[in-house]
Amino acid sequence: MAENSVNINSLASVLSGASLEETKPAAMAAPAPAKPARRVPSSTPEYDSFLSFAERCDWTFTEAKCEEIFGPGARVIERRDQASLTMEQVAQDHLVGSKPLIVTGSLETWNAKKTWDPDWFARTYPDDVVIANDRAPARKVDRMTLRPQSSVRIKLPQYVKYMKSFGRDEKAPPLYLNGWHAFKEHAELCDDIESPAWIEDHTVLILQQIDKAIAGGGGKGAGGEDGAWVHNTDVLLNKVFMGPAGNITRLHFDAHRAHGWLAQVRGRKLFVLFPPADSGKLYPLEGEATTQSPCDPLDPSVCERYPKYGGASLQYAILEEGETILCPDGWWHFACSLSPSVTVMRNFYHALSNVHGLVGLFANLNKKKNKQVK
Repeated sequence: MAENSVNINSLASVLSGASLEETKPAAMAAPAPAKPARRVPSSTPEYDSFLSFAERCDWTFTEAKCEEIFGPGARVIERRDQASLTMEQVAQDHLVGSKPLIVTGSLETWNAKKTWDPDWFARTYPDDVVIANDRAPARKVDRMTLRPQSSVRIKLPQYVKYMKSFGRDEKAPPLYLNGWHAFKEHAELCDDIESPAWIEDHTVLILQQIDKAIAGGGGKGAGGEDGAWVHNTDVLLNKVFMGPAGNITRLHFDAHRAHGWLAQVRGRKLFVLFPPADSGKLYPLEGEATTQSPCDPLDPSVCERYPKYGGASLQYAILEEGETILCPDGWWHFACSLSPSVTVMRNFYHALSNVHGLVGLFANLNKKKNKQVK
């Protein structure tokens, strides 16, 4: 990934096919290559599918129109009001029972709901330098095609200006702010969100038990700093995603058996989910860091390209502002923004359903740390 800064006027050249190297100022430019570099196409297959989907929906994006497109076999994800739910019920029916859920009225007490929008982030953190990507999640296989992921390093206010100016007539996919470690860099943001009252999140408790077991009652734990790693790991499980309409998260499921909830602070998103049992019908890609599928739910020709896909059990919903979706571990999910969007995501662990995944996550983090020491 290139580490140069790119101003707002350079984004057009990046998205029209220029690489990051081509957008460097003259003083920073690398020597000309012996042969001209291949230019990448301006669009991506998934963004082309989104534009086609948007046209078929007349850009209105209702669940009724989604039903027409996905077909009668598709199911709308269950919706419940937060007031009707208990922790015990959600744990049994949706975490242990492995069923997705959308919860309405779930952000009413969040400070983020009152204050967070792109302009607020730009005013509050004007010096933050962020990396935005036009394909997500990243895939190794993209590097072997003519359309690898393009990434731009840019100051947050410039990104917000770009995000607000992006329109449906753009030919290139919008850049997605999906890798900003907002909670790690700005601890005060944690005070603006709340863990859903209907979710039993045992992440910290499990991490503390791992730390105690490693310390053996003898002082410092796994992180060597009296358990500070527990807090740091917990914070890293929270993310903020931001971007214009057309941002796409390709079909995948989260690593280390993590459950996940995603809260829609601003805007609307379409989510398409498939159960773990359908993995064989989704053609998992080999050699990727996370488990991903080449199947694009918005591609009209997806069943022709991947014949088994037609037998998968598709569930979908449009997540409205103020709602939260729960994705149990192992559930494949695809998402795309239908309007300018700010989303909070958290991966979490529950003692009765996916605790072994957190042990695996710790082992992976410890392995990376040992490699860095060597």
